[in-house]
Amino acid sequence: MNRPDISSNRQAFAEAGAFAQYDNLAKDASPALGSADTVTAPYTCRVFNSIDDVDLDAWRRVCTDSGASVFLDPRFIGAVETSMKDCRFWYVIVDGDDGHPAACACLTAAMIDLLDFTDPRVAWVIRHGPKMLSRFRHLKVLFCSLPGSPGEKSIAFASKAASRQALAALDAVMDRLAAENGSDVIIYKEFAADDLDRMGPLLAHGYRRIEIPPMHCLEPSFESFAQYCTALRANYRMQITRSTKKLRNTGIEPVVFVDPQDIVRVYTPDVHAMYCEMVAKSDLKVEVLPIEYYRQLTLRFAGQIELVALARDSKIIGFGWCLRDISTYHMMYAGINYDLNREFDIYFNLMFAGFDRALRAGLAKINVGQTATVFKSRMGCHSEQRYVFIKGVGPLMSRLFYYGANFLVIKKPSNPPSDIFKREDRAVT
Repeated sequence: MNRPDISSNRQAFAEAGAFAQYDNLAKDASPALGSADTVTAPYTCRVFNSIDDVDLDAWRRVCTDSGASVFLDPRFIGAVETSMKDCRFWYVIVDGDDGHPAACACLTAAMIDLLDFTDPRVAWVIRHGPKMLSRFRHLKVLFCSLPGSPGEKSIAFASKAASRQALAALDAVMDRLAAENGSDVIIYKEFAADDLDRMGPLLAHGYRRIEIPPMHCLEPSFESFAQYCTALRANYRMQITRSTKKLRNTGIEPVVFVDPQDIVRVYTPDVHAMYCEMVAKSDLKVEVLPIEYYRQLTLRFAGQIELVALARDSKIIGFGWCLRDISTYHMMYAGINYDLNREFDIYFNLMFAGFDRALRAGLAKINVGQTATVFKSRMGCHSEQRYVFIKGVGPLMSRLFYYGANFLVIKKPSNPPSDIFKREDRAVT
């Protein structure tokens, strides 16, 4: 993508010029995207190879106007870019016909193992079928997304009115990058129900929309976990007490690390290995993030990132990474000592400690992840559905993903929140 004849400080604008053919494409693409309006002037894209080169004033303007989450914060992007050396990244700013930034997006080129995500029946066929099917196991994917951003999108629009044209411009860039990098698939992820109107026009461009496991959310209706427990019906409170009793007189205590230097000191490779083991055992396979990803987050998000842990004799035996932004407490990734879990209910007690910390933060929303659906529904969490938009590249892959998309991604049904609160103290209405 880089042109050696142009200085690095102008490289992004040179790359944007490489997509000038979109001037004509936009006029045709926008109606195909479902717009009833005529695009009177083209939207143009500026493409950057590093967050260090991005026009941060324009990027932040779009994020502010859209109310984007912390996962589009340049600090988060920098942490991902620095730590994920096996991926290639691009950052796109879409400028409107008035010259103002209309959208921004993060793109990632990565290799995936389809067996980590696909329906078990499809996985069996790929494993045991003819060798030619192994071609479809390891795929080169161009994502509109960043690794390590659980259940969150990596695109923002400055306004709803500009979203159709901006999306058309961005998708033209995605098509170009996919072709240049030999991608098999293009995927936009992950979107909530209220994002579908803006992203829906992709369906007219050969994409399929697929449900993926939902995000589980805890209602922030209490000031602490103790207050939450007081409001529970007796049988549910008894289940929690049964787990917390297992920690009595064991020396196992909850501890919250907030100082960046303390977090970096205690988060050793041995502690990180517990996270890797949890990913391997999870019913939802996700990318395994390197230890450097967490160290970078820690150093860049002082005051916003926390390591909630269970420790015995100063040794961590369970932990959860938590990140907060202006409105949401994100309970992200965790790890536990599985050898101790059965005896002490490490996972349950770790979640209780995380819930307490999240409730005490006093934010408007608490996201608790996309796994352990049954447990989280029994804790009163509700589910917010998530979606991806997917399109194959080239004649074969485009047909495969268009007609087979619903079989290629494993389905994880959501559970409604259990009726856990006493009638007079009901927090979930």
